[in-house]
Amino acid sequence: MTVYSVYEPPAKAQDVAERAEGVAFVKEGFAWVAFLVPLLWLIYHRMWIELVVLFLIYVVMQLAIGTDSQAQVLVVWASFAIAVLFAFVANDLRAASLERRGYLFAGAVSGRDRNEAERIFFNAWLPQQERARREPLSPPLPRRAGDVRTRPERGEGEEVIGLFPQP
Repeated sequence: MTVYSVYEPPAKAQDVAERAEGVAFVKEGFAWVAFLVPLLWLIYHRMWIELVVLFLIYVVMQLAIGTDSQAQVLVVWASFAIAVLFAFVANDLRAASLERRGYLFAGAVSGRDRNEAERIFFNAWLPQQERARREPLSPPLPRRAGDVRTRPERGEGEEVIGLFPQP
């Protein structure tokens, strides 16, 4: 089973279908494509800040290590290590990038593959959106005189969480 974090777009479109098109699914775990071609993966996901930082890391590493043949072997191994580390955090960076752009975390869903995860998520999400569209927010009901509660005396109805009493 694969777990996906789901993010809703920042703009609240009136049409539920338009909002559903903008929902982003971010796979949790190792990103194979980000391991094999990290810079292209960043370009595809439009993660420009991360692209510049990773490119600068590669350039600074090349300049710091040097250009002779032994140094190039070290550069290859260091690049491999950076690619492995990047692949482990790539999807987390993508989630942070979406949140930076205003996307809101909508939940997490798991499935055998992305199609099943999308189906499970939208089967739960779409009815909620339809209900929210039909039922406008109503103001809270006023309290009745009998609903007024006074604060209980110390020791009366006091709940304890761990070693600390609940105020």
